[in-house]
Amino acid sequence: MYSNFNGIEIIGLASSVPKDQVSNNFFEHLLNEKEMRMFEKTVGIKERRWASVNVTASDLGYHAANDLILKLGISKSDIGALIFLSQTSDYIIPFTSNILQHRLNLSNSMMCLDINAGCAGFIQGLYTAFSMVNSLPDGKVVLLIVAETLSKIISKNDKSTSMLFGDGASAILVGKSKRAADTCFNFFSDGSKYDSIIIPDGGFRNGVTQQSFDVQKDEKNNTKTPLNLYMNGQGVFDFTLREVAVGINSLISETGTSINEIDFFILHQSNNYIINQIAAQLEAPKQKMLVNIQSFGNTSGVSIPLVISDYHNVVRNANKIILSGYGSGLNWGNCLINLSRTNIFPINSI
Repeated sequence: MYSNFNGIEIIGLASSVPKDQVSNNFFEHLLNEKEMRMFEKTVGIKERRWASVNVTASDLGYHAANDLILKLGISKSDIGALIFLSQTSDYIIPFTSNILQHRLNLSNSMMCLDINAGCAGFIQGLYTAFSMVNSLPDGKVVLLIVAETLSKIISKNDKSTSMLFGDGASAILVGKSKRAADTCFNFFSDGSKYDSIIIPDGGFRNGVTQQSFDVQKDEKNNTKTPLNLYMNGQGVFDFTLREVAVGINSLISETGTSINEIDFFILHQSNNYIINQIAAQLEAPKQKMLVNIQSFGNTSGVSIPLVISDYHNVVRNANKIILSGYGSGLNWGNCLINLSRTNIFPINSI
């Protein structure tokens, strides 16, 4: 699916991460020294941020949103809709955007929406925000909050997941502007591979039973319960190398752009090796691939805006940036965007 917007832009973006840094030394019980060196070389992660027990994704999102609103100096009455995108919401019921509407002291006269989406989530949430602001009165903006505390759903004794994921949040304000450059999206989905990244129990297909708490060991001695995140690493790896570059090239072609015209590529921070392979498939210079996985790990849908915040001094001068998200679902999507008019703030540790 291809879609194009004009007269809409990201007004501002701010990000928050937990202050607690978890280095790879924490996982010495999972990998020996040689395996750890290989992990750091291929995956690229050296540390990640994990939220404390009493901090949720909405807490991180609240701080990012409050920081953004204060720094931009906008009136809260101008926010006409709030989207909260996460796989780690506060509750099954009620939805979290409503909680954040009250906590941020926003107007009661507004639309609140939760989106359950993963690694392609930022692209999906941004498209939803662009679509929504189109229908709002002039002067009204949409607040998109993307937040995850993935550390709460992984087994610390599963080396296929526990070393990969970090926590964080980003807040994005989207509004109308006659001076905005066109923003283009494309999306893809393969629901036949829905179980490639999954928490097997805890929903309403497989409810919580006594067996949901049983610790299971796989052939690689990873241990987890059916309430922990499971990932078919090889399957996801094959999918990304097969589909992501094709989707990016499709967007570039549909927009009449060339690879050489793209200032930067910001891909979901899944794996250093994967990002390098996609760069090679695109025939794009590595220096155009902005990466911060070494410091924050894989933060799912937060990873793209987290890179934008991290490289705020660089991307504010860019007219054409490709954003690409891919992962659970399986879903993948891309966006061609101009961030040169966007107020981008550095990452805030809380």
